Amino acid sequence: MGRQKNQIGKGSIVFALLTVLAVLVMLPGSARAQGSCAPISAPKAFLEFNRMDPMLDRYRSIRWLNSRAGGDSRYLVTGLTEYEVNASFDMRIEPRQVGPGRYCLDPVLVNPKVDVVKHLVYIPAELERGTCEYDVVYAHEGEHVKINQGMEDDIRVALDDLVKDIVGKVGAMFPMPADNVPGAMRRLHSEYGRDFKRRLNDIRRRSAEKHKRIDTPQEYEKLSLACGPNSAFQTVLQDAAR
Repeated sequence: MGRQKNQIGKGSIVFALLTVLAVLVMLPGSARAQGSCAPISAPKAFLEFNRMDPMLDRYRSIRWLNSRAGGDSRYLVTGLTEYEVNASFDMRIEPRQVGPGRYCLDPVLVNPKVDVVKHLVYIPAELERGTCEYDVVYAHEGEHVKINQGMEDDIRVALDDLVKDIVGKVGAMFPMPADNVPGAMRRLHSEYGRDFKRRLNDIRRRSAEKHKRIDTPQEYEKLSLACGPNSAFQTVLQDAAR
């Protein structure tokens, strides 16, 4: 008797499991997808980077350059490079119906824009083009220009990472009622706009560190001696800066 009851119990459990599985298989696709909003396709990502070739300014005095650079009395600034960018962020999101009154959000376009608004290289007017001192300063500032121009590649890498984050975040969301869609779209746009600016600021910080690595006392000493002990670095520029 006891064994028979156990066998009946096991059969009931198996039948119940089969029934549940059958019900799940028979559910419509939209109901099975309620736990995920994975995008149908990856969004189009497009970085609009408006470059500006560096412009050379040879008409400023050595005194002006040092004032512009902050007037650090420990070093004589013999060249200066200025670089400035403005950035904006745009993202287009579209709702996708996945069931009666339920919607997922699909990122369709991720489009940050970066405008280089200033790229200037200053070489003091006291240095004549073609002289050793001029060539030394020009080459050094050229290294700063290369660092600035490398920011574009860094921003493109950051954009790829940002798109992956967006796809992952939106794909992990649950379907929502229509009334919640506008607010969710605004929150996503605001969140990832701030995220892009944070990534851009990180790139600026790393770029500033690269600039500092070639603007050291040791490098300044090396450059000041590059044209001999009595070059314009020790004579003309020192006198003009007083």
